[in-house]
Amino acid sequence: MSPKYRKQTGNWGETLVLEHLLTQGYRLVEKNYYSRHGEADLIMLDEGGLLTCVEVKTRRSQKFGPAEYSVGRKKLKALAETMNAFLYEHTEFPNFWNLDLAVVEDFVPGKPPQILYFRSVAIDG
Repeated sequence: MSPKYRKQTGNWGETLVLEHLLTQGYRLVEKNYYSRHGEADLIMLDEGGLLTCVEVKTRRSQKFGPAEYSVGRKKLKALAETMNAFLYEHTEFPNFWNLDLAVVEDFVPGKPPQILYFRSVAIDG
């Protein structure tokens, strides 16, 4: 699988999740925020106004197992550091935030993609 295909798949999944969350009352703050620590796919305000980092994982097959298992300690630490960088640059937001995980599964032929949404993912360590 080429890096270009993975990037296109990731962008497609992020757009799908963004559209879904907008219908749920979320508001987009920033898409694909980059820091020296990594990238936050979606930074949003949830339906209650809480700043939320949404990590999006998109799978088009089950070859590598459940996508939610691919977010390990290293990725969680990078997301925390990225959000700290975001908050340093954007003092208009309170210094607390939530991490959610969205998994897009698109591997059942003839069926629309499924979005699995995990709220308040814990960052340990």
